[in-house]
Amino acid sequence: KLLIVRITIVDEIELNALNFLKNKEYDKAANLYLKLALKYPTTEKYFITAANCYDAIGDKKTALSLYKKALEINPDSTTALLNISTIYYEIKKYEKALKFSNKVLETKPDNFSALLNIANTYYANKEYNEALKFYEKLYELNPNSYNAIANIANTCYNLNQFIRAIEFSKMAIEMRPNSVEPYIVAGNSYAELLKKDDAAILLKKAASIAPNSEWVCNSIASLFMKMGNYKQGLGYAWRLFSLKNNITADDHINFGYILYEAHDEKQTQLVDHYLTLWEEKYPQNPIVHHICCALRNVQEVQTSDLEYVKTLFDGFAPSFDNILTELDYSVPQSIAEFLKENLKTKLFKKQQILDIGCGTGLCSEELKKIFPNEEYYGVDISERMLEIAKRKGIYNALTADDINNFVSTDENIYHAIVAGDVLAYFGDVKSLFREISRITKFNGLFCFSITTNTTNNQNYFLTSSGRFVHSPKYICSQLKFCGFEIVKQEEAFLRKEGRRDINGYIILAKKNIEIVYE
Repeated sequence: KLLIVRITIVDEIELNALNFLKNKEYDKAANLYLKLALKYPTTEKYFITAANCYDAIGDKKTALSLYKKALEINPDSTTALLNISTIYYEIKKYEKALKFSNKVLETKPDNFSALLNIANTYYANKEYNEALKFYEKLYELNPNSYNAIANIANTCYNLNQFIRAIEFSKMAIEMRPNSVEPYIVAGNSYAELLKKDDAAILLKKAASIAPNSEWVCNSIASLFMKMGNYKQGLGYAWRLFSLKNNITADDHINFGYILYEAHDEKQTQLVDHYLTLWEEKYPQNPIVHHICCALRNVQEVQTSDLEYVKTLFDGFAPSFDNILTELDYSVPQSIAEFLKENLKTKLFKKQQILDIGCGTGLCSEELKKIFPNEEYYGVDISERMLEIAKRKGIYNALTADDINNFVSTDENIYHAIVAGDVLAYFGDVKSLFREISRITKFNGLFCFSITTNTTNNQNYFLTSSGRFVHSPKYICSQLKFCGFEIVKQEEAFLRKEGRRDINGYIILAKKNIEIVYE
């Protein structure tokens, strides 16, 4: 009799839990399954189902602990292993995600879900070659798998294998003609191959399937910009703002790039129309204000907005070194050569070198080759750039700060200060040079680059790119005012910008007067 009563109670709890589960009342179901799991701690299914419920309501931490409890009961539980792997993938702990999926493959080498988890993890971590191997394995196991086919297409696109991306996208389209993703991948692949008409057909089809897709709008905007159809390109780019719930700083920067591109192609009236809309919609946004001033050549701006600069370089950080290599950026090498001729090292005493606006460490990387025994310090507003700089093992210390604030509060004195392509974000340099002079040792060196103002006779000029250019005469007068003398000044190619060569000066100054400011 007692046994019959116990089974009845358990059956009733399970039935109630199942009903809650069917009705998607996951919190109530979770409580009942957890109650059963605690009452019967050797029953794997209760822990797994309770974990599923917690996962459904977004409590990943509790779900993970319950899946691990199930794994203690049954170390070979495929369900527990896969779900643990999936949660680690979702919270971006990719090494752990791979570990638990690979555990499944030890006993079931062809498990489709485990292979898919591994492929997706490699893809999310941008290890596209590894991802492709596993997606291809899935395709071998099941040539009719839409997931395998669509993911091969997407991964091939990211690997610049555009012809193969088109091939697999078309296979995916045949299988699911109303799925928008393969149209976008194929369309973008055609655009990369400069087959713009083919690209337009596919992307317009994507737009008809998912007119409110941000991805579709972004892809079509990019295509029209490449085709030189700026009216349509800016129209779709602006439409993104109506689709997004939360507009980020990156969104504003990206829209600014598109406006700059159109401005560069003399689309003045069109650009001015969208600048007006942009300002009206975001009147207090400092990034919008800075870009609008730049594109309209408003010259009251004396320095770049800090949020603009931080967002810009946070976004650039992962690919910054590669981008500058492609632009033939030569400033770090030039600064290193200037210091090689003029910075005297001491046998038993390390000298302190400050790299302001250090970014990913390109200047100090070049200096370290010539001066391996000195101490290097870096400051930059972008924490993401500093993360990359830190990995290079160059610096004794790195500080995330606005340059003006850092140089005005720092109490250290440096033998040399370098600034590669930093003054492009300052118009008026008087206060900056004054504080740099304060923290430079007597007879210490200050070496930096400027871009030459060839537009007019002003001391500095805010260009449509959002960067400042300077008159060399103005820069030299400000150095003299702050106690520096020019040691060497040389005109130089700095980098490419689009199809143009950007020229400027590398300037080396020595502090020879101690200035006391009232």
